[in-house]
Amino acid sequence: MKIFNRFLRRAGVQQPVVRSASASESRLSVLCMRQDMASVRKRIYTDFQAAGLRVSNLSVEHASHENAKACVTISCPPEMRPELMTQARRLRDNPAILNVQWEPRQRSNALN
Repeated sequence: MKIFNRFLRRAGVQQPVVRSASASESRLSVLCMRQDMASVRKRIYTDFQAAGLRVSNLSVEHASHENAKACVTISCPPEMRPELMTQARRLRDNPAILNVQWEPRQRSNALN
C-alpha cells in the first residue's frame, strides 16, 4: 500500500480527505409541526449564532403528514458545551417544538 500511495503522490493525485465526526460536533433532532418549520429553522440559526455556536448543517425531512424533523449539526468547542446545553433547553421549551433529542455520532468508515 505504501508503494501505491507513493506512486499516486508522484503522479500528482491528491489523496481524498476522510472527514470523521469531530469531537467538537454535536447533533440534535428537532420535531415540530410542518407549518412551524420555517420559523423554527430561523430561530435555531439566530439563537445559536447569537450564543457563539455555529450550525454547520441543518437538514429537514418530513416525518409525517403533519410533522417535520430537522437534524442539526453544531460545531461546538468543549468550552462552549454549557452554552450548547442551554440552547437545547431553550429549544425544548419553545411551544412550537414537539421534541428535541440528541443524535448518536455517526462513524465514518474509510474504504480502502
